[in-house]
Amino acid sequence: MGLRPLRGWGPLNGQNSGSGEASSGGFERIQVGRVQLLVRSEAVSWSRQAVESYGSLHRAALNSAYQTLHGRGPVPVMTSPTGVGPPWAVRRYFRGGLMRPLHDRFLRAGRPRSFVEVENSARVAALGLATPRVVAAAVYPTGIFYRADLVTEFVTYARTLAQVLFEDDGPWGGDHSGHAHREALACTARLITDLSRAGIHHKDLNAHNVLIARDGQHVHATLLDLDGCRVGGPPHSVGAAALRRRLIRSIRKLEGARTRSLGPGGRRLTTYEMNDLLGEDNQS
Repeated sequence: MGLRPLRGWGPLNGQNSGSGEASSGGFERIQVGRVQLLVRSEAVSWSRQAVESYGSLHRAALNSAYQTLHGRGPVPVMTSPTGVGPPWAVRRYFRGGLMRPLHDRFLRAGRPRSFVEVENSARVAALGLATPRVVAAAVYPTGIFYRADLVTEFVTYARTLAQVLFEDDGPWGGDHSGHAHREALACTARLITDLSRAGIHHKDLNAHNVLIARDGQHVHATLLDLDGCRVGGPPHSVGAAALRRRLIRSIRKLEGARTRSLGPGGRRLTTYEMNDLLGEDNQS
């Protein structure tokens, strides 16, 4: 893996704005004003220009996006500024739950979430699990708070597990939607088994954080939002049953919301489909 932890909030070795320092793991750490960035070589020029011209990577991407996804906040997708390779998706970190009123502000305690996700992504990929390749991470400190962005390669021909299960449009819907649901749940079950075997604990495993990607006839699950992961535990130190229960709670919550919006005719997962995910842990 070879990516050393990123510590501290001060200037980078006393360097001037815009200069950088070499970092292991294929990233370079640079600073533009007060903004700290961790970037791959192909993203250095665009990242610096984005901050200088727009103030943040997220704002720059919104200005040039050809598609915008929606989660807790808008996720712009843009053509790679390098002119080659997959598109880039730029995610701004937003608060959820009781901390939602803070919007995109995080307390400057510990390492920034975007930098932690860079490290965890490298570790997860080294363990053989699929996760989008990180291109750049940025931190914007302001007083006792900071904001943060993460740039990853966009996974084409993919939808979140929530979209596969509960949206009828797109390549997963239509006459084969039942098969697509079972297919998505089966590869999600394999992902959970792999997480357990690798000792990876994902504290926020939900139907929005599992991406189902199709490559021809092959379908696989990709793990998202790794900033809250604990990576590097002993094999099987993370119980697959606990991870599955967490994911099931997420799915049932989405079903409840869909039923409230569409009425009692809203679709629920069948026992067969749930068995694909729960396997031998299904006690219902």
